[in-house]
Amino acid sequence: MNSRLKEGGMATFWLPINQLKVNEAKAILRAFHNAFPNASVWASADEQWIMMGIKGPAQRGQEGEIGRLWSDPATNADLSRIGLEIPQQLGALFLMDAEEIDRITHDIAPLTDNYPKRLTDEPWDEQASRHFALTYMEAASAVHHFLRSPLISGFGWETLKEILESCFVFREMRYRCGIVARCNTLAELDIYLRRSPLRTPVLEVLGSDEFRLAIAQRVARNSDTPPLEIMPDLIAGALARRNIDEAIRLLEGQRERGVFSLNDTFLLTYLYCLNGNVPKAEALAVANANSIRRNWFVDWLWRKLETDFGFHPPP
Repeated sequence: MNSRLKEGGMATFWLPINQLKVNEAKAILRAFHNAFPNASVWASADEQWIMMGIKGPAQRGQEGEIGRLWSDPATNADLSRIGLEIPQQLGALFLMDAEEIDRITHDIAPLTDNYPKRLTDEPWDEQASRHFALTYMEAASAVHHFLRSPLISGFGWETLKEILESCFVFREMRYRCGIVARCNTLAELDIYLRRSPLRTPVLEVLGSDEFRLAIAQRVARNSDTPPLEIMPDLIAGALARRNIDEAIRLLEGQRERGVFSLNDTFLLTYLYCLNGNVPKAEALAVANANSIRRNWFVDWLWRKLETDFGFHPPP
C-alpha cells in the first residue's frame, strides 16, 4: 500500500475494534504503523475506527489551513453533510498518533496476513475491548493528547481549544450512551439543544443524520401528507434547526394520526416546557398518566422539568 503512494499520499484502513480482541487490534495497529511510521487513528462516537497513514514524515501545518476547508462553500457543504459543521468536530475525531500507537504496540507482533482472528485462541472479552476504547474516548485525556501531538502542530488548534473540548465531550457522551452505558436520550438532547448550536449531535441522538434527513425532506415535499416512516427524521431536523414550534407541530400531527408512542409523549412534554408552555405539558402528562409507569427515567424527567421549568408532575 505504501509503495503505491506518492510522497505525502494518504491511505486509510478500517479497524472495527468491536469485532477484535484487544491484542488483535494492537497487532493490526502495529502492522499499519510498520508500513506507515506517520500513522494516526480516528473515530466518531463508535468502535469503527479508521487508521490513517501518510507516506513520508509529518509536515508542519499552517495556521488557518484547516479553517479554509470551511470557508470554501463547496467543501463546507460536503463536510457538513457528513456531520462536520465546524473544524473542531474534525479535531474531535482524533484517537491516537504514531507515538501512542508505538507505545501500546511495542511488545506486540504485527499482523502479517489478512486473518487477524487467527492470532489468538482467547475468548472474546467485551469488557476489555470497551475499556481499551474508552481510554481514547474520554474527553479530558483525548484533548490533552490531541493538542500535544506533533501531528497537528502548526494548525492553530490551541486557539480553538474551548469549543474543541466541548466537541470531545460530546463524542464521549455519544459513545457512552450508544455503547457502554444506559442511555438517557432526553438528557443528551437537552444538553445539545441548550448548550450547543451544532446540528449533528441533535440528529444523532434522535437516530437521524443529514443523509436520512435529506431523503425525508424530499419525500415530504412530494407528499400531501408525509408518511409516518419519515416523521422521526423530520422532527429531528426541526430540532436540529432549533425550530421548536415546528417539532411540536409535527409531533402533534403524528398524535392526531393515532401513532404516538410513550417516548413521543415524553419528548412532546419536554418540548412544551422548553417552549414556555408548561400548562400544556402538564395537561399532556395528566392525559397519559395511566400509561406512564414510574421508573428511573420518569423520575429523572419529572424532576428535570420541575427544576428547570416549574412543571408539576401528575399525581
